[in-house]
Amino acid sequence: MPSCRICNKPLIWKKPYKKGDRPVEKDGSIHDCSINKENDDLNCVICGGLVGCSNCEFIKNCNPNSVSPLCICKKCEQLEDPWISYKKAVIEKFPMINLKI
Repeated sequence: MPSCRICNKPLIWKKPYKKGDRPVEKDGSIHDCSINKENDDLNCVICGGLVGCSNCEFIKNCNPNSVSPLCICKKCEQLEDPWISYKKAVIEKFPMINLKI
């Protein structure tokens, strides 16, 4: 069963399924949790803390409501080897990606 990547709410596929269809709420309505999460922050994939979207240098080119949960916070960005920590966290939290980096 699909779930929302922002709020993890379980969703269902419309029937009959057509190419390009998006999962919907169980009552058939369109799921849009971005309305409820307008000012919410993403969680850091490494430490789980808040990323600080409002202070991010990329905020002008980013829509936090539609990006994947793979951002990191400034604290984790300053780690000795952030790329190794990032890879390890992504592999642990998203094993279905089957990353071979």
